[in-house]
Amino acid sequence: MGREEAALTLLIDTAVVPAPQRAEFWSHASCDHYHPLQIRTDATDQFSARMWGDEVASIGLFRIATTPNTMSRTPRTIAAGDPECLHLKILLRGRIHAAQEHRADVLTPGDMTIYDTSQPAVFRADEAFEALVLRLPKTVLGGHATKMAALTALRIPGSGGLPRLAAQFFCGVAAGLADGSIARHDANVAERIIDLVRGVYADRLESERPRRLRSTTELLLHAKAFIAANLGDPRLDPEQIARACSISTRYLHRLFELEGQSVCDWIRTERLNRCRHDLFDPAFADQTIISIASRWGLPNPPHFSRLFRTAYGRSPREFRAGH
Repeated sequence: MGREEAALTLLIDTAVVPAPQRAEFWSHASCDHYHPLQIRTDATDQFSARMWGDEVASIGLFRIATTPNTMSRTPRTIAAGDPECLHLKILLRGRIHAAQEHRADVLTPGDMTIYDTSQPAVFRADEAFEALVLRLPKTVLGGHATKMAALTALRIPGSGGLPRLAAQFFCGVAAGLADGSIARHDANVAERIIDLVRGVYADRLESERPRRLRSTTELLLHAKAFIAANLGDPRLDPEQIARACSISTRYLHRLFELEGQSVCDWIRTERLNRCRHDLFDPAFADQTIISIASRWGLPNPPHFSRLFRTAYGRSPREFRAGH
C-alpha cells in the first residue's frame, strides 16, 4: 500500500498520550472506532499504534500499524460490544500469531486470515506490524458467513492465485477511498469485495479436506487462546485445556515446557497480569480487590494476596494505593 493511504481518516494515534498510557488508550479508543478489545504488551513504555479507517457502503476498511502486542477478544470484551462481523486481516508487514476456537496459524507479509468478532480470539505480534483489515458484516455475506466462520484464524497464503489478486484489489480500494477516486457509497465496489472474499474462502473450504496435522506452534496458540478465554474460571486446569485442544494432558505439558514454563505457571501469570491491570485502571476504582481477583479466577483473598506480593513485591492494596 502506498503513500496515499495516509489520507485515510486517522482514527487513533497513541502519540497524543504519554508512553505508559498508550496501550490502555489504544484499548479504550478501539471501542469507539473498531470494537472492544484487550491489549497487552511486554514493553508498555515503548508501545505505539495508529489506526486509519474509512468505509465503502457497508464494509469498513482499517489500516493498523503497531509495535509488538497481544490483542484479545475475550468474553468480557465481546459482551461490551459485538459488531457481529467477520474481520479479514491482510498482513502488510511483520509477523502475527492468530488463534480462535480450535484453530491457530502464523501470518507473514501478504497472507490473510479472518476472525469472528462474536468468539474469543487472540492475535499476538512479537514484532512491529502493519495490516489492512476489512470489517464484513455477517449479514452481507449471507450463508457464506457460517462456512467462513469455521475457518477463522487459518492462514491463506498471499503468494499467488486469487488471494494475491484479492489482496491487491482490497489495497487498491483503500487507496481509492484515500484519494477520493472511490466514493464511500459505491455499492458496486462493496459487492466486488464480497465476491472476492467469498471466492477466496470457497477455495479454502475445498483445500481443508482432508485437514492437515496441526503444528506445535498452532497447538500452543490454541491452548493459550483457550486459557485467555477461560481465565475467570477458578476450576480451569490442564486436563480441561487438553480436552479443548484434543490432545493429551501429557503432551500439553510438553508444549509449555518448550517455552520454559509449566501450564499452571502460565495460567497464574496471566491471571495476575489481568488483576494488576484492573487494579491500576481508574475505571475499576469502585470495585473491591477481591471482586477483581475473583473475576480472573482467584477468589481466595489470602491466596491471591500471597501470589500478588510474590509477583510484584507489594500487596494488592499497596499497589492500588501507589497508583
